[in-house]
Amino acid sequence: MTLRDPLHWVPVRYKLALMFLSVCMLAFGVGGTLVSRSAEGALEGEILRRMEFQSRAYATALDGHLKMLVSRSEDFASDGFIRDHAAKLQAAVTDGEAQQLRAELRRHLLVNKLPLVEDFTDLSILALDGRVLLAAREAPDEREAAELSEAASRGAARCSEWLPARAQGGLPRVAIATPLLDRDDGTRIGSLVTWVHPGVWIVGALRANELGEASAEGQVDLLLIDREGARLAVHSSLTEGDGPSHDSDLVRSGFGLDLLPPEEARETSGAHGGTDRHLFSRSFEVATNGWSVRVDRRAESLMTAVAGLQSRFLGVGMILAIGASLLLFFPMRFLARPLLQLASAARRIQGGDFSARVEVDSTDEIGVLGESFNAMAKAIEERTERLEESAAELRHGQRELRAERDRLNAVIASMRDGLVVLDASGKPVLWNRAAGPLLGQLEVGALRMQSHHACERRKLDEDSCLRCLLDVRSEPRSCVMEIAGGVYEVHSTRLSQEDGGRAGRVLVSRDLTDRIAQDERQIHQERLAVLGEVAAVVAHELNNPLAAISMYNQMLATDLGDDRELSESVDVIQRNVETCKRTIRELLDYATDVTPEIAPVSIADVLEDVSIFLRPLRERSGVELETDCPEEPILVSGDETQIRQVFVNLVVNAIQAMGPSGGRIEVSARLDGEHVVVDVADDGAGIPQGARDEIFRPFFTTKRRGEGTGLGLSTSRRIAEMYGGGLELISTGPTGTTFRVRLRARQ
Repeated sequence: MTLRDPLHWVPVRYKLALMFLSVCMLAFGVGGTLVSRSAEGALEGEILRRMEFQSRAYATALDGHLKMLVSRSEDFASDGFIRDHAAKLQAAVTDGEAQQLRAELRRHLLVNKLPLVEDFTDLSILALDGRVLLAAREAPDEREAAELSEAASRGAARCSEWLPARAQGGLPRVAIATPLLDRDDGTRIGSLVTWVHPGVWIVGALRANELGEASAEGQVDLLLIDREGARLAVHSSLTEGDGPSHDSDLVRSGFGLDLLPPEEARETSGAHGGTDRHLFSRSFEVATNGWSVRVDRRAESLMTAVAGLQSRFLGVGMILAIGASLLLFFPMRFLARPLLQLASAARRIQGGDFSARVEVDSTDEIGVLGESFNAMAKAIEERTERLEESAAELRHGQRELRAERDRLNAVIASMRDGLVVLDASGKPVLWNRAAGPLLGQLEVGALRMQSHHACERRKLDEDSCLRCLLDVRSEPRSCVMEIAGGVYEVHSTRLSQEDGGRAGRVLVSRDLTDRIAQDERQIHQERLAVLGEVAAVVAHELNNPLAAISMYNQMLATDLGDDRELSESVDVIQRNVETCKRTIRELLDYATDVTPEIAPVSIADVLEDVSIFLRPLRERSGVELETDCPEEPILVSGDETQIRQVFVNLVVNAIQAMGPSGGRIEVSARLDGEHVVVDVADDGAGIPQGARDEIFRPFFTTKRRGEGTGLGLSTSRRIAEMYGGGLELISTGPTGTTFRVRLRARQ
């Protein structure tokens, strides 16, 4: 494994000095750290031992004073006057009697009891159920009274936990609950609660045991922690020897006492103490009430003596290292100067000056390095000259190739036919603008084949034809395709692989859309011309018989008189004669564009006429026709005969599509904004897949010869478009077909 210089980024002239400086700093830094850590550990141990003694002394003093207060509370509870009046007060019958007992008992407590103990601030008497019978000064609340009564019920005097002040900024409270016993039978009749002033208790206990001397080792924080974790923080001014006395107004005002909530669990060291980075602490238990006394001291004030050891060691090491670096400065110049010259020459070569050389004036390793560098620079200079000559030749050839490419691109871009070159994988690599439609279809794979002579002979499908057209190994092919709404003739041939050419395919597309449309228009005009001649002959041959039928039908109507049943049949004959005449005229209009007769037309009436007109055909075919029109009239503007012809054509086609088995036809009309929409739906066999795109083309029919002319749907669409609408195929399939007629509604 190759080792890398950790100071490879540092100049040689500074490297040795920095290495010596780093070694000195490391040695003195590690040594200083070890020495300072050892001193800190010894000092911490001594501090903790002293704090443990101090916390034990505080706890002992407070415990002794608290025992004295508990004893005095028990003395008060044994007072016969208090016990007699407490029993009588609970047995009082009238309010007057109770008030007199309370007054006598309150006076006794205030005059004969409270002045005896400076630590007591108030006395309260509670009933067995926790009710407050009497308070010398201020009664506790119900919750506190219940808790204190429950504590006294255990048979001995009990000390409460820390209780919050009654008002904001008030004095924290602690109470001693002592049971009151009957003088006759010794049964418990209630509780005597003595309220202790925490400041007087703490300061008095410390002063009595001479534990208030000022500490020269830093500020001491004293905390009294009850069994629930609530903490009373005592200011250091109350614990120092020169602080106020226990009976001073400052102490009685509650100065320096702060009740704090329970704190989170601390990292402890042993059962009676804990340490962290910034605080030393030791605690000891108060035996009387199970509380603990904790003493805290700030670490920074105690560790000042050893805080500067590490920095002093580092300072000495840095001074020594700087002095040694100055002594090494001049020898390093003679070692670094040749190396700097080599670096400067290398930068000149990097910038393009290949004539750069270094002076060699020694025979040591640095001199050998300089000679090798000069030889390398000479070789680079010679090779660079040869490369520049080759580059000039390549640039000349590149300019010629670029000119050829530009000429080829100009030719390809000027082609009206599309050109696409495919690589061996079928991916386009070259194309012109005219090939845009073909290229887009190649990318999405959406080509459709119209004809392919090779595939037609082999009876192959469109996918086989497409593979044949794009296969780089197949022979030249030609196809006619539908691409992006247009018709294109595509020629495909292989790329020549001579002279190392790559395999591929060349596609050339020519747009035949306009030419095919022109051919279709010419065919359509020829058909219209033939249709016009046929229509003229048919009109001449049919109009005469129709005129005779109409005349005799009118005579028959005159002879029938009031025969309503036959009169309806005569009317049907007359309407059908008129329809035949109109149909002949429509046939002539299709070829000669005759102007229709515009009038308001009711869609409901037209559909009713169609139903009556086609009733014989429907009954013969077993077809049921159902019409659904809104109750309000739906009107359009147009020629009634032409509009009727649209629906006749659609219904007749539907009847013929269902065959001899019959079926059902539903015709529904509705208003859709500014248009009238009529849907004609049947449950026939549907339109064949191959004929769906051709059904609206004139003269296209799927019926047998003699059964249709192929003009029905094309004529119907032309009429619908004439009146601002259209005719479209909505759906078709094995379950039936639906056509939709849309006409502009009459405003």
